[in-house]
Amino acid sequence: MKILFNDIIQYSDAPKELKSPALSDTYETDEPIIINFDKPYPINSIGIGNYNNNELIAEFDNGIQFVIDYNKSGLYVMEKTILTSRIKLLTKKIIGNFSIGRIAAGIACNIPTSITKEPSLISTSAPRVTLSGQVISGAGGYNYKTISLDSRYKITKEIMQEIEDGYKYIGMGYPFFIDLKDESYKLLFDKLYANERNQRSMTFQSGIHKFLYSRRFEFEERF
Repeated sequence: MKILFNDIIQYSDAPKELKSPALSDTYETDEPIIINFDKPYPINSIGIGNYNNNELIAEFDNGIQFVIDYNKSGLYVMEKTILTSRIKLLTKKIIGNFSIGRIAAGIACNIPTSITKEPSLISTSAPRVTLSGQVISGAGGYNYKTISLDSRYKITKEIMQEIEDGYKYIGMGYPFFIDLKDESYKLLFDKLYANERNQRSMTFQSGIHKFLYSRRFEFEERF
């Protein structure tokens, strides 16, 4: 999997709706969105949540463009890493206003996972069964996905540094943008916006004489 730990959009002048962890907080506009950073940062991925279009163009201050074919909330990985102090977001298919939930950017960390995958489908509705055996549907509730992925000695020093750099917002409960393209041959989805169940107390294991760590990641989809 590829996952963004350190979201540099949080350190920019982006509108507050684009920084919010809740994807229902959308920013509506009919103009390009320009996001400025306090200094140049390396970027090789863009996280997009709750976008109402199917194409988004990220243009950087060196003129390079990254055309994103959006289909669901998650992480979109570029072919190479660039250094930029500005991101301009635009689309060629605007019909009136367009809206976007959270936007993230930074370094996508590649963490290979073991063959075993544990996806689940969960519902929060609370139906009840009457004494006569009838089912009364639960009011409200929503459906979401979870997945458990295990990585053995694939977390490097560089990845640990990305986690430490981004831990201010990780510890505040901000969900992660994830790309599961490498795992999608065994899954029904390849993008995910999710919390890790233990992200406010992240523990890693190592049992070899190298700076390589292991961890089981347990993700729960967020919206």
